[in-house]
Amino acid sequence: MNVEIRRLHPGDDALVMQVADEVFDEPVRPDRLAAHLASPGHFMIVAIVDQIVVGCA
Repeated sequence: MNVEIRRLHPGDDALVMQVADEVFDEPVRPDRLAAHLASPGHFMIVAIVDQIVVGCA
């Protein structure tokens, strides 16, 4: 299994639309994700396997 660890930046929203069950507490809302990624001091790291987000920090 090849795991890619990636820091998301504004405009990477589409990467998080393919997400494994139970990675997040609730469904991803594109508007909230875009605002989070655009906010200074906020960041998100994801683990991706076969183009599906399987973990985040």
